[in-house]
Amino acid sequence: MTLTIQKSVTKFHNKKAHLSYIENNCFSMTRTSLLAILIAATIAITITPQIMAQEENTDVSVWDSTVIPVFGIYSVGGSGQIAGNFAVDTFEKKDTAIQVGLRAQDRFDGPIEPIGNVYFAPTGESAPGIANWNFDWSADAGTTYLQEQLGKDLTSQDLEDYTVILEIVDTEGNTYSLDFLDIPYPPGPVLLSQSSQNVGFGFIGLPIDSAAYDISLSVSNDKGRTLAESEITVIVTDETPDNGKIDICHKGKKTINVSVNSVTAHLNHGDTVGAC
Repeated sequence: MTLTIQKSVTKFHNKKAHLSYIENNCFSMTRTSLLAILIAATIAITITPQIMAQEENTDVSVWDSTVIPVFGIYSVGGSGQIAGNFAVDTFEKKDTAIQVGLRAQDRFDGPIEPIGNVYFAPTGESAPGIANWNFDWSADAGTTYLQEQLGKDLTSQDLEDYTVILEIVDTEGNTYSLDFLDIPYPPGPVLLSQSSQNVGFGFIGLPIDSAAYDISLSVSNDKGRTLAESEITVIVTDETPDNGKIDICHKGKKTINVSVNSVTAHLNHGDTVGAC
């Protein structure tokens, strides 16, 4: 989403070059007219960014085990749910909005405090074949909870009118993809879909001993345009980052201290988390 907007802005970034191009191809236009068109086009791009940048370590519209499931509302459920620490992306256009959010949480200690959109989850199993951490998702198509959070009146949408995709890729290249249309919801619109899942659960079936997982949740319209997307990385290690950095054993020979944002790149090249 951001790349598309950036490309549009870049097209008009070099005003002098763009002006020259138009003058060479549209001789009947005056310089004043050209500048007016250029300014209008730039303003149009500037004031209509309907896709917001992903917000990190924040709240989704609602995350509460006391929310009673009603028509179209499929909340997280369970007991003792704690809000916060989500990576959230919200699409707004006129009186509609769609929000998606992802996070990781320790199955025993609760939500994990991220560094940016990177979550450091504990190693080990909480039960045979089940990782010690869960990932949580939320997709809201305009519930009263989202209206209250955004402070505006919204016309509720139906998530089933969109393409909602959850994707997981681990360091070894194993993948899992879920199309929300494959979820057996009861008949009727889906306004809110939430869940807390584990990479070791049978329907996902990914190895739980991978060093890292990239997880994304996206919503696209019928034209294939991505409206909102949340992306997180879960690093599975008992090492603790310090000031946004962590030790990596590079090529099995040298300990280097790197930004948490570059950890997955090192893991993909065979490095490991922790000192050599």
